[in-house]
Amino acid sequence: MAGTFDGTEHRHSYPRLHMLMNALQGRGFATELRASPLAIIVTRPDDPTGATQTITCKPRVTDQDRMWFFDVNGEPIAEAEHIVDAAVIVAGHLTPAP
Repeated sequence: MAGTFDGTEHRHSYPRLHMLMNALQGRGFATELRASPLAIIVTRPDDPTGATQTITCKPRVTDQDRMWFFDVNGEPIAEAEHIVDAAVIVAGHLTPAP
């Protein structure tokens, strides 16, 4: 990814998404960084359904513009300072029920 943003991305989004990518990869998930709009695509490699989750990172207006992770529907997942919490929540959404 280039060192510049197109003005629609918050300058702190990339590092937070990168940390979340690393946490999810450590849990066995496959991740892909998408540049525009900036997001990560998360999949479970052994999932026959091919389920994915798209995660963005941006300021949350209702939380004094703190950085948060959001799902594709714009629903908040976790504050971006809480990488492990976010990884657990994303993993839970992509893990099939027993």
